Amino acid sequence: QTSQQVRIRHDKFKLCALPAAVAHLNQIAARLEDEYAKLERHTMRPTRQALAAAIACAACATAQIDLADSAPSLKIRGVNLGGWLVLEKWIKPSLFKEWNAFDKKAPKDQWTYCEKLGKTECKKRLEKHWDAWVDESTIADLADAGITHVRIPIGHWITCNIDEEEPYVCGEWPYLQRVAGWCRDKDVAIWLDLHTAPGSQNGFDNSGRTGAATWDSSTGNVNRTLDVVRDVAERVRDDADLSAVVTGFGLLNEPDASIKYWRMLHYYEDAYAIIRDVLGKDVSVYVGDMFNPQSFNWFWTGPDAPQGPSNSAENVFLDSHIYACFVDDLKAMTPRQHVTQVCKFERDHVNQCCWDGMPPHATELKRFVGEWTAAYDQTPSPELEAYFEKHPRDLTPERFRFLQQFVLAQMMTYEATPEENLKYLPKKSIAGDFHGWFFWNFQMELDAYREWDYLRGVREGWIPKLERGVTVEAQTGTTCAELAAEASDCTTYVVDPFPKIPRWKGIPCVPPTKAEVVASFLLRALAVIGALALFAGGAYVVVVGAKKATSDCKRAMGYAPLNVELGRRKDFTRIDDAPPNLVDIDNPINIAA
Repeated sequence: QTSQQVRIRHDKFKLCALPAAVAHLNQIAARLEDEYAKLERHTMRPTRQALAAAIACAACATAQIDLADSAPSLKIRGVNLGGWLVLEKWIKPSLFKEWNAFDKKAPKDQWTYCEKLGKTECKKRLEKHWDAWVDESTIADLADAGITHVRIPIGHWITCNIDEEEPYVCGEWPYLQRVAGWCRDKDVAIWLDLHTAPGSQNGFDNSGRTGAATWDSSTGNVNRTLDVVRDVAERVRDDADLSAVVTGFGLLNEPDASIKYWRMLHYYEDAYAIIRDVLGKDVSVYVGDMFNPQSFNWFWTGPDAPQGPSNSAENVFLDSHIYACFVDDLKAMTPRQHVTQVCKFERDHVNQCCWDGMPPHATELKRFVGEWTAAYDQTPSPELEAYFEKHPRDLTPERFRFLQQFVLAQMMTYEATPEENLKYLPKKSIAGDFHGWFFWNFQMELDAYREWDYLRGVREGWIPKLERGVTVEAQTGTTCAELAAEASDCTTYVVDPFPKIPRWKGIPCVPPTKAEVVASFLLRALAVIGALALFAGGAYVVVVGAKKATSDCKRAMGYAPLNVELGRRKDFTRIDDAPPNLVDIDNPINIAA
């Protein structure tokens, strides 16, 4: 084959390789010819056996340039099409602009949005949104940027499985089919993700309804979710475009750690069986890690596992989501600390699963990161959006360079091979193979969320256009360790946490001059002296006041000292003087005397 693109179909996966694969095939062909020529000289006449032997010899001789060399093309390099078929207010707030963002009764998720508008008006508005938020140019731009996959969140109502008390509306399917056609044209694979469930699996807005996570409290919720999985899978199977590009299926997004663990695992097994029954073995199945990947170390270990047939899964993945902007300890980090956190500690976090046995060996569950972003110091919220309107944040050269470093470090880490991982993991670690990533999100509406916008990052240059079949390290000529060493060890012009972190001051990038050091010392000394003076003055006032109050209290209670001249009443008769006239016994002075 000498076509521009070579498609290789394997037992468990599909991949699209660029002309680099053609070069590999040419090398294999050349070695085949050499081996065949050798055999022909020895046998004088080519035979089927000779040809088979030549192929076998060539296969051994070219092992170095087989899938190992093309491994980078197998890695997932994707983005999420978030805020499209499942609403998230912060992604596209214009849909909610008629309500006050700080009004507790205002819509804040898809449930309350449709509940407020009513089903007719809600569907009318959502159809405009479904039509415009993702268009053909979106997929073309993503493909041009080197994206190989898109992860598409879908609601459990997408097949119109809606209870009477639910305000949801359906009608998204034709728009999903349209996007599948565009993806097919651009060789972009789709991984569907069941993002919501009846009762909510996490209580977040991305589950369809904010509040309590009650999905696991009802067997009816779980069974209904399984029905949705089957309905969606059957529709995918029966659609030419969707069946051609849907190569992955997520069983449920971000189930909360509070969800009953065993009910979650039973659901995963039942849903996996449905996907295999409807879509076969070629479609990858992935599950959420419940924010604790270690808890899946024994799950789906392999077909020969002693636990029994429930572990005989294949072509399965565990999905982790990694964000820095929701934890104060991470938000306060310097750029160098952020990059080191990714290269070393997040790598170790992903590597905590999936293992089994002693010594540990990899299970059937493969690892990938289904959500990550370039945001690092500002937590999304209506307060941030309001703050950003008054205090726009410039893309300073320092911040631009850090965003480059932060993005590259995460790309390198989340698609690393075991050999690359061993360079950063603790000694004596067993390293796993990381199969890729999906950035959240493909685009955003507000400038406040610039770091969440992949296409904007590509346009502005802090996200690179990726070359298929080439590692990020090879394309950029750098490594994760070099990025960390190069990153700034101070926070000026880069780190500005929101909400503000108490007592956080950051680390200035420019060292102060001697005059500034002296002035700072004097100011601190004056502040200390002033504080001591205030304390002393306050203590004096308290002591004097206490003494006066005590004295006044004693006088009021009749305990005033009699040996003090001023303490006596002037009209009292002294004891040693003539006795008073007691005729007027009503006179209080006489009574007192």
